[in-house]
Amino acid sequence: MRPVAAAKLFFVIVLCTIYLISVSQIGPTVYESLVANDTDFAAGTIIGSVSVASFSKEEAAQKLQAKVNEWKTSAQLTLIYQEKTVAIPTRLFTFRVEQSVQQAVNGHPSQLVVQLDKEAVSALAEQLITPALASSLQLDKLANDIMKSAALLQRNREPFDLARYIGQQATERTAVSVGSITNLREQKAEVIAWVEHHSSIEIKGKTLLSLAAYMKGMSSLAMSTIASAVYQAILPTNFTVVERHTSRSLPDGIPLGYEAKVDGKISDLRVYNPNTTAYTLQFQTVGNGFRVTLYGLPFAYQYVIKTGEVEYFPPKTVVQYNPSLKPGERYVKDSGRQGMLVKVKKETYDENKQLVGTEVISEDFYPPVHATEVRGLELGTAPTNETENPSSSETQNNEQTKTPTQEEQPNESDQYEK
Repeated sequence: MRPVAAAKLFFVIVLCTIYLISVSQIGPTVYESLVANDTDFAAGTIIGSVSVASFSKEEAAQKLQAKVNEWKTSAQLTLIYQEKTVAIPTRLFTFRVEQSVQQAVNGHPSQLVVQLDKEAVSALAEQLITPALASSLQLDKLANDIMKSAALLQRNREPFDLARYIGQQATERTAVSVGSITNLREQKAEVIAWVEHHSSIEIKGKTLLSLAAYMKGMSSLAMSTIASAVYQAILPTNFTVVERHTSRSLPDGIPLGYEAKVDGKISDLRVYNPNTTAYTLQFQTVGNGFRVTLYGLPFAYQYVIKTGEVEYFPPKTVVQYNPSLKPGERYVKDSGRQGMLVKVKKETYDENKQLVGTEVISEDFYPPVHATEVRGLELGTAPTNETENPSSSETQNNEQTKTPTQEEQPNESDQYEK
């Protein structure tokens, strides 16, 4: 009998153990299925950015769906690349409201589950950037950031800048414009020495570059030569030229329309980078001159710089009488130089090579340098300081007659200014 009693006791113990384990494991599940659906979420329960505290699951789902619908009708999400923008349609988002409610952690913040059509986002991005840049676009990172914003139901957040999602290699090694001076003259040694010690200058995003700050202690001619090459490289970009000056006469070796005078005191070349990414000016000696190359992300538009037809202004002639010369004797003391006026304009083209805008950048004027001719006094003519009658032949030839107070020494009144 003892073995049978022991077996019965063991069997009872096993049954009790199984019962207790089953109740402890199955009980909460049964309770949750029968009772929990009618229990409100605790304080602090948030799905996305929507508080569902004190709401039942059904009520939470209804409130969340209403917020999603409101977001879809009012949200303004955009992609941007420099001057170009494109809207992200809210139809590209799919919100899993029921799943979000079921996965909500009672008393804690939880994620609003949302899905995004990445192929459609890629197509939108390709409207703003070139195919070469599109291949470097970090699409997964971009899509994740967009979904995070949507999951919080953000309506008017800042645009998603594609420049932040392009691989670093593409931003550093793309040459976007070039400027050069091909024939350095008396300033050659000074300019070459500067180039060798300043191989590059970085222009950070949303910052202003003052070129004079990099050329302290140099001659004005050398500074202006370097600045003019930089100005050439900056013009066919979306940079803003904040300050730029020209001389009274065009320095030798600098193309007409591209001079940028810098003297380290009053005159400077200052440019503003409106983009969010940095660009780098790289300097390199080439033959008897040097080249400036601007590296960075390709621009959203193509910029073409054109100089208009040059308008020339012939110099007048200042006549000086010298009593030491015989009547009828004359010589040219200064042959003068003709003046010039040129308009520089910037044309903007889109990715289809269509002209979208034209802007006059500058009107560079260099006044003429008047010629000086020294003549002997005519017989019976007293040296006076009077101007010839406009009807005289010399006045008709654009000349002024004057007797200087000192022999062959013209004063300021000998010059015609425009």
